[in-house]
Amino acid sequence: MSRRASGLERDLDLVRRRAWLFVPFFLLGILLSFALGSVAGQANAVASLQLETVVHEVFIGGDRGLRIFEADAMTAEPEFKQKVRARIGDENFDYARFSISLNPHSVADGVARGTLTVSFKDDDRATAERYRQAWVDVFIEEYTGPEGLFRRRFLDKREAVALALENEYQEALKQLEDLARSKGITAPLDQVVLHKREGTLLAELPGQEAELVASLAEARAALSAARSAAPDVAAALAASVLGTSVPPAQAVESLTARVAVLEGAIAEVRKTQTQYSDASFDAEFLQALDYVRALDQLKVEGFGRLANARGSVTSAESTAEVSYSFSGGAAGTLMGRVAVVLAVTIVFGLIAIYTLEWLSQVRRGTAD
Repeated sequence: MSRRASGLERDLDLVRRRAWLFVPFFLLGILLSFALGSVAGQANAVASLQLETVVHEVFIGGDRGLRIFEADAMTAEPEFKQKVRARIGDENFDYARFSISLNPHSVADGVARGTLTVSFKDDDRATAERYRQAWVDVFIEEYTGPEGLFRRRFLDKREAVALALENEYQEALKQLEDLARSKGITAPLDQVVLHKREGTLLAELPGQEAELVASLAEARAALSAARSAAPDVAAALAASVLGTSVPPAQAVESLTARVAVLEGAIAEVRKTQTQYSDASFDAEFLQALDYVRALDQLKVEGFGRLANARGSVTSAESTAEVSYSFSGGAAGTLMGRVAVVLAVTIVFGLIAIYTLEWLSQVRRGTAD
C-alpha cells in the first residue's frame, strides 16, 4: 500500500488482511452468549399504576369501601383472577405468578390515592410483557368502570350485611311471637317492638294523653264556671269547649258529659300504655324483646349504609395512570445473544489484530 494512504485506509487494509482472527472470537462469542443466557435470570415485566378515587358526594360511611386498600383487595377476588386467566387465554394459568404490592399515598374522606405495582417474570420477555398487560387491562376495566368489580364488590358486601341483619331480625321476631303465644301475651308485637319509632301507636300515646289531659282541664274549668253562671253565659262556655252551639238549658249537662268522656279516654290511653309497656312483661320475654329491638335498629342502619354506599358509588370517579418498566433477562433473548456475539467478535478480534500487527513490527525491527 502507498505510504500516502490515510490512516483509515491502512486500518481497513490491516483488518482485511487479518480478518481470519475474528473467526475464533466469533465462536467464543457464541459460547459466551449461551453461557450468559443460562445465568441471566428471567425477564421481569413491571407496571406501576397511579390510582386515585374521588367521591364527589360523600355520604356517611359511604366511601369506606372505595379506598385504595379495597382496590388492592379486589385483585385477590376469584372473579378478578378468572378474568385475568380469560384475558391470557389459559383457564389453568397460575395467577400466583403475579407479584402485587400496594403503596398508599393518602386516604381521607372522599379521596384515596396510592401506587399499585404488578410484576411478572418469565424466561421469555414477550410472554412476560403480554401477561403483565393482560393483568393491567383487566384491573383498569374493573377499577374505573361504573359496573366494575371495584364498585360491585363494595355494594355486594353492604347488601350482604343488610340482608343478613334482616334475616336475623325476622328469625328473632318469629321466636318472640312463639314466646308471646306461650305466655298468653296479646299485645301487638309490631307495636311493642317499634315502641319508640315515630308514627307507631306506643310512640303516639304519650302525646295523645297530654292532649286529652289539657282538654279535660279546659272542660272541668268550663263546667265549674257554667254551674254558677247565667244560662246564656253557660251556653257560651259550653260552645267554646264543645265547638258547637248548645242550648242554655243543656250547657251544664253537655259539659258534664264532655268531662266524663275525656276522663274515660285518658283512662283507656293509660291502660293501653300499661298493657304495652315493658313493665308488664316478665324477664324472659323482655330479654327476647330487647334483642329483637336491637336487631331492628341494626337492620335499619344496615340498609341506611347500603343506600349511602349506592349514592357514593354513583358519584365516585376512579382514574389509573400506568407506567411500564422492564428488567433482567436481556442476555437470554435472541437480541441479547446476538449483541454478546458481536461484542466479543469485534472487540477481541480487533485487539488480536492490532496486537499481532504490533508484534510483527517488533520482530521486523529486531531483525533489522
